Amino acid sequence: MRWLIVAGGTGGHIIPGVAIAQELLKMQREVYFVSGTRRIEEVILKNKPFKVYRLDVEGFIGRALKDKIRAFIKMIKAINEAYKLIKDLDPHIIFATGGYISFPIVLVGKFRNKKIGLHEQNIEPGLANKLLSYMVDRIFVSIEESKKYFPEKKVIFSGNPVREDILNLKPREYSGKGLLILGGSLGARFINELALRIVPRLLDEYKDLLIIHQTGLDDFEKVKNEYQNLIKEENVSRLKVFPFIEDMSWVYSQVDLFLGRCGATTLAELFAVGLPAIFIPFPYATKNHQEKNARIVAQKGGAVLIRQKEATPELVLKEIKSLLENKEKLRSMSQVMKSFFIKDSRKIIIEELEGLVKNV
Repeated sequence: MRWLIVAGGTGGHIIPGVAIAQELLKMQREVYFVSGTRRIEEVILKNKPFKVYRLDVEGFIGRALKDKIRAFIKMIKAINEAYKLIKDLDPHIIFATGGYISFPIVLVGKFRNKKIGLHEQNIEPGLANKLLSYMVDRIFVSIEESKKYFPEKKVIFSGNPVREDILNLKPREYSGKGLLILGGSLGARFINELALRIVPRLLDEYKDLLIIHQTGLDDFEKVKNEYQNLIKEENVSRLKVFPFIEDMSWVYSQVDLFLGRCGATTLAELFAVGLPAIFIPFPYATKNHQEKNARIVAQKGGAVLIRQKEATPELVLKEIKSLLENKEKLRSMSQVMKSFFIKDSRKIIIEELEGLVKNV
């Protein structure tokens, strides 16, 4: 059976697509992948065991008129390319993780009567997925509260699929405490600047603390250079700074607490590994979905929610120290995080969509 997966824009869209592709390859399915042309897409999809095609598309929302015109022209070209691609590959199933990259593939797939699944990662969908929902056969949601935004007969609560390596963490190598600071696949300037204020103080105060910081591709050199001026020599070995972390299986097994944004894929991975979190949601995310994601988890006791406008270095330091010094609290929060995890997410999606295809 042939699958065509379309996912792009951010890690939050791409990684669920990769997770499904990994499971399909284990099942000896034929898998093809469509993504965009951004640098982060190239980094995440580099050396993957499936063929990746690229479509050059851009978003329309909130842009100047000339940018909208350029995006419209690119979309028309992408639709033509998608038509040729789908005609040549002739997939039995198309699986889209949303966003503007999904439009040309889903549109052509609908025209050619393909079975199509759509995945929503956040609690509240953006405009793209609301529009795409009318063209697909099934809609899979990561959070049960998302069901109300989609046609009832199409929607299925599946959870958010995570990559194979997240389900099989590597052994812990570090015996002390561990903190992961992460802004998402694209990085987060506010989180990076906050880290520069608090990391030197944490390393000074906690002599057994390991800090792992993913800066994102754009800010890496700047942050790394500033750390060199801020971190005492005796603390340097306990700070690991990366532009993008490929081996999250190793990272999650070394840390006890997460600090960062609340994107959907980050959330899914934290659920899978049971990692307590301090969330500072991106305040300009579409429909403020990151804060809505974080609030649900915080209300159940798995995380602490701090709005960006309130996230002073002093307050964030206070929360980090309070949790690092309370093993019982961390253990309780970890159990809450694990309670959100849907282990069979990949299986639910694949079985449902393959069940729609007859006589293959």
